[in-house]
Amino acid sequence: MGRFVLLVIGIVLGAVVFESAFPRWLMGAMGGWIAGQFILLRRRLARLERRIEDLGEVATGKGVEGVPAYAGATVATPEADFIFEPEPIPAAARVETAGPDHPRRQAAPGEIRDFRRPQEPAPSAWGWLPEWITGGNLLVKIGVVILFFGVAFLLKFASEYGLLPIELRLAAVAGGALALLAVGWRLREKRLRYALALQGGGVGILYLTIFASLRLYQLLPAGFAFAVLVLICALSAVLAVLQDSRALAVLGASGGFLAPVLASTGSGSHVALFSYYALLNAGIIGIAWFRSWRLLNLVGFLFTFVIGALWGARYYRPAYFNTTEPFLLLFVAVFAAVAILFARRQPPQLRGYVDGTLVFGTPIIGFALQTQLVAHAQGLAWSAVGFGLFYLACAWLVYAWLDREGRLLCEAFLAFGVIFATLAIPLALDGRWTAATWAAEGAALVWVGVRQARLPARTFGTLLLVGAGLFFLRDLSRPVGSLPVLNGFFLGCTLIAGSALVASWHLHRHREAIRDWERPLGVLLFVWGMLWWFGGGGMEIKRQVPASFLQGGLLLFAAFSAALCSLLQRRLAWPLLSWAALALLPLAAALFLSGCGRLPHPLAQGGAVGWPVTLLLLYLILHRQEHVGGELLRPLHAAVLWLATAVLTVESAWCIDRLVDGAGVWPLIAWGVVPALVLLLLSAWGERLEWPVRRHHRTYLVLGLGPVALAAWGWGLFANFTSSGEPWPLPYLPLLNPLDIGIAFVALGLWAWQAHLCREEFLPERGRRHFLALFACSLFLWGNGVLVRTVHHWGGVPLRFDLLWRSVLLQTSFSLAWTLLALCVMVVATRRRLRFVWMTGATLLAVVVGKLFLVDLSGTGTIERIISFVGVGLLLLLIGWFSPAPPRGEGRSS
Repeated sequence: MGRFVLLVIGIVLGAVVFESAFPRWLMGAMGGWIAGQFILLRRRLARLERRIEDLGEVATGKGVEGVPAYAGATVATPEADFIFEPEPIPAAARVETAGPDHPRRQAAPGEIRDFRRPQEPAPSAWGWLPEWITGGNLLVKIGVVILFFGVAFLLKFASEYGLLPIELRLAAVAGGALALLAVGWRLREKRLRYALALQGGGVGILYLTIFASLRLYQLLPAGFAFAVLVLICALSAVLAVLQDSRALAVLGASGGFLAPVLASTGSGSHVALFSYYALLNAGIIGIAWFRSWRLLNLVGFLFTFVIGALWGARYYRPAYFNTTEPFLLLFVAVFAAVAILFARRQPPQLRGYVDGTLVFGTPIIGFALQTQLVAHAQGLAWSAVGFGLFYLACAWLVYAWLDREGRLLCEAFLAFGVIFATLAIPLALDGRWTAATWAAEGAALVWVGVRQARLPARTFGTLLLVGAGLFFLRDLSRPVGSLPVLNGFFLGCTLIAGSALVASWHLHRHREAIRDWERPLGVLLFVWGMLWWFGGGGMEIKRQVPASFLQGGLLLFAAFSAALCSLLQRRLAWPLLSWAALALLPLAAALFLSGCGRLPHPLAQGGAVGWPVTLLLLYLILHRQEHVGGELLRPLHAAVLWLATAVLTVESAWCIDRLVDGAGVWPLIAWGVVPALVLLLLSAWGERLEWPVRRHHRTYLVLGLGPVALAAWGWGLFANFTSSGEPWPLPYLPLLNPLDIGIAFVALGLWAWQAHLCREEFLPERGRRHFLALFACSLFLWGNGVLVRTVHHWGGVPLRFDLLWRSVLLQTSFSLAWTLLALCVMVVATRRRLRFVWMTGATLLAVVVGKLFLVDLSGTGTIERIISFVGVGLLLLLIGWFSPAPPRGEGRSS
């Protein structure tokens, strides 16, 4: 039946509100049915939760409500706890409790248990609604709802077609409303719910009638009409308080707020509208003095500000400022007072509970509307000062009036006072007020939602924090003040970042009191805050710091921010701060990569100061995080080593290039020599550093130096295949030129690294064999590169593949060199009985023989061909003498 009521309401609302080609009543019916399903599921869930609690009490022997589960118990009183000695319980008086899944259990004689009544949960604003819809006489409630809308339609219809004298029509409607009130009052002791429904409908119709008489037909003087409206408002408040009916108060207030909307023609006075709403809110304050009805407060809050905002968006003009501003300030003061009265009227077990929607929603909406009325920056600044002073005064009032019971509300008002006073500074300099205000309010909502265990407040606060940032991004193109740091842009970014971090901190600190799915929200808010801090700081540095020190400024800002996070991490015991400190590594890496394309070298634009400080602080942060990160920090040690090596390599290449003015092969040398130098130093003397190398020895040797070795090896191959090795201003000498010396240095570094790995047993035997094979192949390629460059410089052959391939001199050099190498390999393999190595030399020898007949033979009539065949033949004779057959024995398996 409850769903049927909402279905009817949805059909009526759909027919009135929606304007679409789709059937309007069907859209409303769908909405009503969905709302009914939601309420039904919520009620079922509540019953299920109560049932689970009852079963839990049965399982633990606590019993259920109304069943004395014990004879003697520990009784908790406000003054002290007294333990009464239990009296023996006769067997016949033992309590049996049972559930569908639990066997019957008898309380043992003399059993003492400690039962304390749980604290009453915070009042729900909407908890009465399902009971009102689904309980009592549903038909009369449907009738009242339809009757209310029908009267509104009747007034409009009568106005359009002139049916009957207008005075008679309105008098008949008012008489019917009074009749509903009278009947409802008479039936209050017999059928209370029925009576309250009639009274609520009568109050709403009276509101509608009086307002129509004033606005549509001008039959009543304004003063008299408002006096009657005050009387009706007072009447509904008195009826609600006398009968302790929150539903009547809500219905009466809702009818009053809807009356001008339903009867409006769009040509009335906004002063009359807001004066009328002020009277309605005065009635709400009067009720709040006697009752803590949260929903009634919310009804007044939502109707007042939503309708006021809609009117402002459509009709407001700057000329209306003097007649609109007083009402806005009045409404802010009204709902601040309602929030104080709500906190004061809480029952003893809920003292200290505050209405987060009113406490935090009033300044949010109030200041947002104020900014629409005050367009210039100075006006916004003064408005922030006024709001700050107002909330500081409210905090003082709560502190003096509510004492300890209002501590939470006092703290909230005090926070708002400080926030608005702080906002006055950036607002005076910049117009980015809305986002900053929303961010501060969002953090405050999350805070109070955590303190009061209220999920809606936490959720709305989180959404407000994100929305504030997105709104702020919309105004990034606006001009920024010339004053460094103390300008609206940077202070706004700082406030958004600080608000997000404060909210995240409270979610972390009270993580046991929030739901499991909310915990990732704390991490997201932390990331959101850090993005705003680093992003805002970076943009401020770009605007204010000279270009000659831009990179250094960015590095120092990131480094000192990370160091601050590391210092606060231990004090606050907040693990996310340690990850923020470690975020310095990717930030520094991003700055390095971005600088590679736009800067001549890493130490430019202040990098000579920024990079040493950044790398030093990175290692200090890693040292402080030793007890926190554990194994997770080891890859970070390796990454810092990679970053330092990259910075040193690029800077060395630039310095060499500048010295030789970009000539020859010199600028290319540093790209291989610096990584090779790092390999040699850490492999030979790294263990002398107690921290970090010896503490993380395996990390630095394997994970840290592995990519460095790979980079050095890759550079060796690249340089060997692509560079001519031009040693200007020196003459070219095979092996004794900068390129070949650099490649030899790389080979030395790689060999020292793998030797140290083998000595520390970090490299298995199979891996060592693979390394040796790859190392030998690389040396073979390097030797061929030496031959190519020698032929190029001494033989005058251009470095083009087709010309080199057709060069008889080069082919002859390859044949003789490969045969000589095969001779050495096979002789050594025979002496050391290494069958696999001998087979490798033999394979190379076979390649040489095939090459003689397929390539070298084409060079007929040349001295090079003769040298090739004669030289290779003589070497084959030597191989046949010294190593005629594959060796067998110990080296067989090799």
